[in-house]
Amino acid sequence: MINVYKLEGAIRAKGYTQGKLAEELKMSANTFSTKKKKGTFTLAEVDKICTILDIVKAENKCEIFLVS
Repeated sequence: MINVYKLEGAIRAKGYTQGKLAEELKMSANTFSTKKKKGTFTLAEVDKICTILDIVKAENKCEIFLVS
């Protein structure tokens, strides 16, 4: 699972929109939305999201992407 609210907050905090972030990830906004809702980002995609959004602390990554 993904903490959607924290991910959306991180996106907004960096001045991105979901569409702009999806574009940087080379996927459509619909694909990004589906992956976000289902929690199906690949490890490479998570790594790129964290790089783009400047999420560097392991605890912050875990709060977003490793929710039980």
